[in-house]
Amino acid sequence: MNTAVSQRPYSLGRAFTVIELLMVVAVIAILAALLLPALARGREKAKVAVVKVELQQIGLALEMYASEHEGRVPPVRENCNSDLVLHWCQLPLELALEGYLPRGPQGGLAARFEDKFHPGHTYKYAAPGPVILNNTPGGSHRMWVPDDFPVNQSTNGAWHLTNSTAPVKWAVWSLGPQPNSDRSQSARAPLPQWTWYRKTGDSGVIARWAARDGTQFATP
Repeated sequence: MNTAVSQRPYSLGRAFTVIELLMVVAVIAILAALLLPALARGREKAKVAVVKVELQQIGLALEMYASEHEGRVPPVRENCNSDLVLHWCQLPLELALEGYLPRGPQGGLAARFEDKFHPGHTYKYAAPGPVILNNTPGGSHRMWVPDDFPVNQSTNGAWHLTNSTAPVKWAVWSLGPQPNSDRSQSARAPLPQWTWYRKTGDSGVIARWAARDGTQFATP
């Protein structure tokens, strides 16, 4: 006996119209526009946190070096050569050669501790006192120190050339999220508060420094 096979018609769901698709795309674009700045701020905060930890490590290395060298800190390095002029105040070669910091290639990165906001360059280092210019010892490096050091809120201050008389022993710093800004590149950075990085989206330096007795301070 033949049996009839019943078949149910296959129904397709209603497709999106072009207008509905455009509306979905628009909503996604709006959400992305709202979320991307928040993600960028989050990445910046994370980098700032890493920078502060690494500056603390460099500060420890400097104090260890000083304790083993009769209280002296390494000289500051500056260059007028076209290939190294951008590597002014690079981290001391001595810290790398004597094992206080990891070693890297020459050309401004002898101490392999790159500024997280300035790839290809180390964090900056300065101290009143001896300077090595173009690999030749000679002269002194000067640092501008506010009158109310170590608070550094005052806009009044003075330049110091010798480590034995300056209130600051050394300073290390990152150029911050906007490394080419006027505040980050100021000749008076990193001690004055007006050169400091304060919040996400801001310019200015992230710094750590030590007083003559070795007490360390840092930007907030």
